[in-house]
Order: sequence, then C-alpha cells, then structure tokens
Amino acid sequence: MSDYVAFKFKAVNAQLLKSLGNGEIFFAHPDRLNGPFDCSVNIPQALQNAIERSTGSARTRLEKMRAMSEFFEKVQLDLKGMGVFSMSLELENSLMWSHYGDNHRGICLTYSLPESFFYEHSKQILGIDRVKYGVNPLSDWFAVEAPGLDSFEQFGIALIVRALTVKAKPWEYEKEVRIIRRSEGAHVLDKGYLKQVCFGLATSKADMSVVREALNRWDYKGPFCRMVRTTVSDFAVKAIDLQS
Repeated sequence: MSDYVAFKFKAVNAQLLKSLGNGEIFFAHPDRLNGPFDCSVNIPQALQNAIERSTGSARTRLEKMRAMSEFFEKVQLDLKGMGVFSMSLELENSLMWSHYGDNHRGICLTYSLPESFFYEHSKQILGIDRVKYGVNPLSDWFAVEAPGLDSFEQFGIALIVRALTVKAKPWEYEKEVRIIRRSEGAHVLDKGYLKQVCFGLATSKADMSVVREALNRWDYKGPFCRMVRTTVSDFAVKAIDLQS
C-alpha cells in the first residue's frame, strides 16, 4: 500500500494557524478556483469532440453516449456542489511559491496520505488524481478511457473526477494533484499526515517563529526546512533542513 505525497503552498496568517491547530484541510467550491475555465468544461461538447476524432467501434460506442444527455446535464450541475483540494507534486517550484506561497513569504506543507484514508472516507471523497493538461483533456478521456469503464456507477464517478481534474496546457507548471469531495468545506485529517513544513525564501523570522511555536504546541513531530538559492543555475532553489 503506497502513500500519496504532495505539497500545499500557503500564506502565513490566522486562517493557516487555525487550520493547522484543527488538523484541517479545506475543499474549495469549484467557482472559487482561479482559472476561468477550471471545473467548467462543457461535457456534451467534449463528448462531441471525441466522436469527431474517433473511428470504427470506438466511435460507435461514443455515439451511443449521446443518448445520455440528461445524465450529462445532471453531472454538469453536480460539479457545482463538489469540493476540490489542490496540491502540487513539486516542492522546489519557484512559480508555485510565488503564486500560492505569498511570493515566497509563506510556507509549504508536505502531506502523506495513505490509501486507507480514501477507503475510510469513501462516502465523502470520490478520489485523488493528477490534473491532466492539454488542448482537449476531457475529450481525450472520452476517446481513450471512458469506453473501457465497466459499470455506469464507475463511469459517473470517473467522469466527475476527470471533469474536475482537467486544465488548459499553460497551467502545466503547477504539476497539480487534486482530491475531490462531494461537498466543499473543512475536512479533518490525522495530524500525523503532515510530514514536513517548509519556509519560503522570504519567510520572515517572526512568521517562522509563530508557525514553529504553534506546531510544537500541537505536538507536531515532523521536520522543518526552508528554501534557499543554490549555485546550480542562475535561478535554482532547493530545500534544506532546519535544526529543531
């Protein structure tokens, strides 16, 4: 059984300290995500695009899906009520630190989630998947993966997860992974799933002290690190361990 390891970039503020103290992560409403087309791909149009690109038996199977128009409309509406928790697969990513880590003044939380977490919360959490980037990532799913799904229930859940984990190619630098939940809001985690806390290039000593003192007070056992510039290249950064 393998663990899912990913990174969450955050600014240092009262909301962060509250979530750490409560052992919570927050699943955002799809409308609150920062991409204008994020979580809003037109499902029937993606199916039509897949049909036009397919031939033979694959095209025949896809054409039969056109009869599911009411189901697709319901899924499109259901997407609006889901919750999305986004993370990255890269810690040493300067753009992610800039865009989500308060211009390197924030922190990055390393989470390691066991497979058992998803089994235990399967009534709430639909799954975890890497974001697929491209020109037509949902159409690609219809063309390649959808025809091979065995059951209608499996197809429906897979469609929801995929529709919420596709983005345009310019977002590829994020190396994003997402957990999909049936509703937005806070979700309590075992505090042991937080494995590392890393400070940015410009995190102030005051904020570092506040975070470290708070986590020590809540019996956090993992290591701390911080980002530094290296001489490997003009813009290279890496994480180095900090002494306890």
